[in-house]
Amino acid sequence: MRPATEINAEIAHIEYAQSILAERLAAAKQERDGLREDIYAKNKVTKRLAEFFKAHGLYIVDLQHGARSKELYALAKQMWRSWAVLVPFIKRLSANKNTAFVYDTTGLSAAQTNDLYNLCHVLASKKWISFTKGQAGFEITPSLTRAQKRFLHGAWAEEVTLYLIDKTLKGFTRTRHLKYRLFWDAKLKRHDPRTDNLTDMQLDLIAQVGDRFYVFETKSGAVLSIDKWVDRTRLFDLMGNRFITCTADPSLNPKMFEPFRLFALPTLDEQFLELLQADFPSSASDTPTGDPIS
Repeated sequence: MRPATEINAEIAHIEYAQSILAERLAAAKQERDGLREDIYAKNKVTKRLAEFFKAHGLYIVDLQHGARSKELYALAKQMWRSWAVLVPFIKRLSANKNTAFVYDTTGLSAAQTNDLYNLCHVLASKKWISFTKGQAGFEITPSLTRAQKRFLHGAWAEEVTLYLIDKTLKGFTRTRHLKYRLFWDAKLKRHDPRTDNLTDMQLDLIAQVGDRFYVFETKSGAVLSIDKWVDRTRLFDLMGNRFITCTADPSLNPKMFEPFRLFALPTLDEQFLELLQADFPSSASDTPTGDPIS
């Protein structure tokens, strides 16, 4: 057995090494976080958004803006053009990653069946599925990757939200002295982090309209995450800024959730336009602009 003095000396060396590593880790994190914050705070496009989050004790770790995935964006818009028919189908499809099934079409009209056929044709051309059309319905054989399954399970709703918000803002800003920008998939970190996680919060979509920010969270299913909804409303719904939860379920009554805002995708453009009109009343001096913030 080694003497106690030797063991104590070894423990002291290890504790010293731990303290040095802890200091280096803290310095590295501070350098990393400071660098990421500077990237967005100094960039002309993201500067005001970075300032907005900084005022709420957050900084941007990662952010998307500008070009969108054309393939998924177009696919989501196609789904939405006949959402009452196609959304139930993609929910069934997302639950069957590699398992073949028959999708019953006996209750659909000729136009609805045609919409479903067109979607299946597009998915087949992308090699997401193979299918045949039978007497009682479509025989579907999925071959989905994890990313494709995630898109069909719910990420499509985020693309639809972006499409509807962008469309509404394009029309609205033509009648106001306003410009806008859209940001999505924002990953945020607290200035005083409680964990070592890479991010503390993720936001689906932020619209910068004039001097206001509209933060959107999209839920494709029935679970609305009420705790996050309340927390984020308290955090962001201040000083003329808005936090809005969007749902793909049109059966939910938004009045049940007041004063929290719930927009259903089938009526999102109408609800958002009504909110914009209240936030930016028209005046005699308004003239068309219609351009995003440049």
